[in-house]
Amino acid sequence: MQRRIFTLIAIAALSVGLAACGSSSKSSSPAAGTAQITIDSGFKFTSTAVTAGSTVMVQNNSNATHTVTSDDSGKFNVSIDGGKTATFTAPAAGTYKFHCNIHNFMKGTLTVT
Repeated sequence: MQRRIFTLIAIAALSVGLAACGSSSKSSSPAAGTAQITIDSGFKFTSTAVTAGSTVMVQNNSNATHTVTSDDSGKFNVSIDGGKTATFTAPAAGTYKFHCNIHNFMKGTLTVT
């Protein structure tokens, strides 16, 4: 009887442990199909390539509000408060130059495949 109780407790503990491991690995992995543009505190853009139609996350690591605005009017335009994130959908394949409407010296390029 004691052996059976011990076995049930061990199985329950193992199940809880596996469930905790599974949930932490899901929350730490990036979403599939997501690329990122980062705005650093030096008022510079960094970006990665993305596939057409994917979500592009913009992470603003500075304290100032910025925009990510395509030089080709209407392709994408988001405003991001300091310390916040925003997203937009990547346009059709191509190379897109972009800028910040607030700080016109800030420029970047997004490659869409």
